[in-house]
Amino acid sequence: MSKKVNIFPFSSFVLLFFMALGYYINVNEEAHKKFTPYLQKGIDFVLNVRDYAESPFYKNFKGYGVKIPNSYAVHGIDISHHQKLIDFQRVSEFYAQKTAIKFVYAKATEGKDHKDRHFERNRKEIKEHNLIFGAYHFFRPKTSGKEQANYFIKTVGKLNPEDLVPVVDIEVLDGVDPSIMRDRLEEFVLAIEEEYGVKPMIYTGDSFYKDYFRGHFKKYRVWIANYGHSTQAPKSRWTMWQHTQEANIDGIPNKVDMNVFDGDWEKFQKSLLIGHQKGYKQLSSSN
Repeated sequence: MSKKVNIFPFSSFVLLFFMALGYYINVNEEAHKKFTPYLQKGIDFVLNVRDYAESPFYKNFKGYGVKIPNSYAVHGIDISHHQKLIDFQRVSEFYAQKTAIKFVYAKATEGKDHKDRHFERNRKEIKEHNLIFGAYHFFRPKTSGKEQANYFIKTVGKLNPEDLVPVVDIEVLDGVDPSIMRDRLEEFVLAIEEEYGVKPMIYTGDSFYKDYFRGHFKKYRVWIANYGHSTQAPKSRWTMWQHTQEANIDGIPNKVDMNVFDGDWEKFQKSLLIGHQKGYKQLSSSN
């Protein structure tokens, strides 16, 4: 375990200094005009130093209300009816600290007979506001994988070349033996692959991956959920990382999951757009 440099007393002292200076500037009109911009820069610098000492691989994004992992260029969210009615115009225009939302995965189905009540609206609005759309299914291990896949296909229908590959969300056993869960999940992913011509991506939690998936489904991309500083899934195994479920985004009434893709925009398109997976050539390379 590595030692953490204890710079908090120093940073706190400097912050108090800037606060006292701020009080002086506030009561002195001439100083207020001259020094206010520099004061804010100084405070921001101290806060950034403190944040780095606490979490060196994260950056505090005030606009999103969360710390976001450094060095990732492509950011997106996943949603369901839990986020209520979303104003996608505001989501598409939201641009905090030079970071915009590029893609949205919307829940479509769960089990063999449950459709998310906001799915159709979400899909329509996501596309109308030029966000990259994807659909996901919440998997229930007690039910046949083939039945669940058929219900997803019936509900979602056609997916276009500019859409994201389908995702299956598996995070519970529902009392089923892990080997049976994996067999039924395999039924699901094979049926989806046969229908859409692309391999779906598997979403799961870090611990669930470690306990039940390590060594399995090696041909499938993994979307890992972990809200700490690292993941138990090897870097070579995950394509997307859900790093928080507490993001605040303009246009969304409730907190929302936020994700990063492991790569740049070009790699994102080649890895996850259906058209690129099928070898289509006429897809936009910018967003």
